[in-house]
Amino acid sequence: MESRPSGSAVKPVLLVICAILFWASNVVIARAFRAELTPFWLAFWRWSCATLVLFPFVIRPLWVERARLWAVRGRLFWLALIGIVGNNAFIYLGVASASATSAAALQTFTPVWIMILGALVLGRRLPALAWGGVICAVLGALTIASEGDLSSILALQVGAGELWLIAASLCWAIYTLIVMTLPRDIHAGALLAIQMAMGSLLLLPLAMVFEPATLPPVLWSHETLIAVLYLGVFPSVLAYVFYNRAVAVLGGERTGNFMNLLPAASSLLSFAFLGEALQSFHMLGFAGIMGGIVLSAGAMPALPRWLRELVRGDILPMSR
Repeated sequence: MESRPSGSAVKPVLLVICAILFWASNVVIARAFRAELTPFWLAFWRWSCATLVLFPFVIRPLWVERARLWAVRGRLFWLALIGIVGNNAFIYLGVASASATSAAALQTFTPVWIMILGALVLGRRLPALAWGGVICAVLGALTIASEGDLSSILALQVGAGELWLIAASLCWAIYTLIVMTLPRDIHAGALLAIQMAMGSLLLLPLAMVFEPATLPPVLWSHETLIAVLYLGVFPSVLAYVFYNRAVAVLGGERTGNFMNLLPAASSLLSFAFLGEALQSFHMLGFAGIMGGIVLSAGAMPALPRWLRELVRGDILPMSR
């Protein structure tokens, strides 16, 4: 007789699926409201809203952990600059001209950046099979960036939106490597709240300088206001609560495997709400990226432990 999943197992699965849908909706909403919400201001309003939502729940951990948080203040600054400011601004700059489907596919390139940085910057040695995976994934990302015409790369005709998205995945990779240096027992909510607050403060002058002529909140439509509030609550706060609760029941590796559904979820939402069609170069490029990750995973026993955890999704950074 076929066994059915127990209620205790079904609930965390539903939580992690909800978290993935929340994260997937981020690029879809940014793409849909790109005329009303410019990239830097969208990032500022999103994380300011998220900060106001989260802070009342972490006041006590912030006070208890204040000395330890102060000790890692330099790393928290770089996390805010790279993860909150860089990653988010680059994603929003990217979807201003590139499709949300391209954004979803190129987000999967982060593990490849991590392997490249580990080898070139940190001096980590990778097996040949892992390098084969890197090359396969790079070709996949270039296929999406060039919309299937790799010759356009030589002619320097790659879309600016896709380049912003590749830069965003690089920021996320750097962010991830810095996150791994933080003490694991510091309260995650306190860490996230500090990054949100610092990122919002860093985003404000950038938005004022680079996007001075933007629509003020008093002139927003009801739909725009709802979109900003949604981004500030669901992908920025609730998604992490749901994901962490799922990890507590299912474990990091099993929960991390669900992250492979993120590009498909973004593509589905893009089709449903934006009418974007999934092109052949999206599928080919995504296959190349995922194939490269699979090849690297084939070299898993030979990879260092920190990289195995990242490739398998055991570690989830904290500002997606």
